Amino acid sequence: MRSTLFLAWLLALLFVSCNQKYPEGALRISTGDSTYGTDILTISEKINKSPFEANKYYLRGNTFFYQDKFKLAIKDFRTAIKLEPKNPLYRYRAAETYLQEDSANYLGALEQIDEAIDLKQDYHEAILLKSKLLLARQQYQKCDPLLIKLTKTKDFKEQARLLHIVSLKEQGDTVKAMQLVDLILADNPDNYDASMQKALFLLDKDSSLAEKWIDKALVLDEYSDEALYTKGLLLQRKGQYADAEIIYNRVIKINPAHLYAFYNLAVIQALFDNHEDVIELCTQIIEQNQGFVKAYVLRGFSLKSTGQEKAAQKDFQAALSLEPNNELAKKYLED
Repeated sequence: MRSTLFLAWLLALLFVSCNQKYPEGALRISTGDSTYGTDILTISEKINKSPFEANKYYLRGNTFFYQDKFKLAIKDFRTAIKLEPKNPLYRYRAAETYLQEDSANYLGALEQIDEAIDLKQDYHEAILLKSKLLLARQQYQKCDPLLIKLTKTKDFKEQARLLHIVSLKEQGDTVKAMQLVDLILADNPDNYDASMQKALFLLDKDSSLAEKWIDKALVLDEYSDEALYTKGLLLQRKGQYADAEIIYNRVIKINPAHLYAFYNLAVIQALFDNHEDVIELCTQIIEQNQGFVKAYVLRGFSLKSTGQEKAAQKDFQAALSLEPNNELAKKYLED
């Protein structure tokens, strides 16, 4: 009986000591696990030989990150942080990864960023990331001072100014936002983002000048779906529908998810009573986004125009279920 108990105690001790060969919570991957690629298995082999080296978990976490395996990346970054809690880089990368998950962990990311900045006061990448987070949460009073601080650093001045422009626009201060755009362009006339911002500011004020800035942006990036779409919009407003149609089709080729390019194409087709094309284009929009109210209303209009009353009513009702005060849908239902 005693020998049995002694053997059980030895086995338990052996089990505990084996578990203690790795940090608590660490991801353990066997080099024979075929569910992982060669790059992961290569790093895992090194981890298995030296399981308390933080940098190896960090490297594997990076590999997972670029494979879009964010939960596994987080697990490795957490282990790296546990082993080296005063390493700001590990915390910064963990924060970036938290934001990449399907349901972005804002609080988890912010906690890691704050820790990184506490450890390294001049960690500009982390300060920029924190600014983006605060901007996304519309916390302008916290965001703007960080962006102003970053404008004093050479490598981050331009990025910080561009984010500050977005912040000022969202707060309704278009005068200061435009001043920042001009400052960026004075320093770097070939800045694509500033050129686009300039064009968007002028879009409803001076369409001819706006078009010049759009053309400049397209010289800087001829494959920009944003610049091409805005060019198409300007052409459409001028009544150059055939040219606008060509541009919108280019936008869709570059970005098949650009729903407003589909929608504006449908609007142009509706102007010429090409209702079958309108129905097809609006259907493509709705298949990608069932909450696109305007597509239901426009498709309903074309269905009604071609005598498909029941289908049209269904679309108008769908639009009103999403947007109860949509006057156009109400009007078409009453007619």
